[in-house]
Amino acid sequence: MSKSLENFIIGLGTASIFFAIYGIFRGDEFIDALSGIIIGASLIGAIFIEHNKKKNKK
Repeated sequence: MSKSLENFIIGLGTASIFFAIYGIFRGDEFIDALSGIIIGASLIGAIFIEHNKKKNKK
């Protein structure tokens, strides 16, 4: 995976978490925002796991 794609996915995950938290502060229910937080954390986690796999193969 290219570095620019990794950065894009990390940015997308961060934005997902940010807007979910923003929704909570705006008055939405926490359970509604939980999916955004989980998706964002999953995207970021997948990139870090992939990065560690590449690092360990070297």
